[in-house]
Amino acid sequence: MKLLKAIIETPVAHPAMLVGEALRICVDKGVPGIPYAVESGRIAGRFSVRDTFRITSIPDDMIKGAHLIGHQALHLELSKDHFDTVFQSPVDDQILPDIACLSSSAQITKAMALMEKSNSSYLFVIDDGQYLGVVTRLGLTRILLDQQG
Repeated sequence: MKLLKAIIETPVAHPAMLVGEALRICVDKGVPGIPYAVESGRIAGRFSVRDTFRITSIPDDMIKGAHLIGHQALHLELSKDHFDTVFQSPVDDQILPDIACLSSSAQITKAMALMEKSNSSYLFVIDDGQYLGVVTRLGLTRILLDQQG
């Protein structure tokens, strides 16, 4: 089974794009991340929703002790001003250099294997240097389920 039905077309993040703009793309398209393209158009990294919040808003100590934090720990809540600052900053500092990608002719099982290998829930589909979109684990699962019914 091929990936084509699962590709979600998205814009790419680019230098000086604001974090809020990149997050809006991810939310509107329902994807956990988008590729980052340099001026030449070459994909040089990725913008990740998960990693953006991990880097900007969740201290490492909080992550390590998350299981100890009570449900009513309101003193840990971050302010609107914090998120305004994060959302108005350029994505350039949030770009991860590692990207997982494959071609549109790849089989779904290969995509799932690459997601496991890269510990990711999404991949970028790139054919001959041309970015086509994102495939997600949930999107691939949807295709498999649709083929059953």
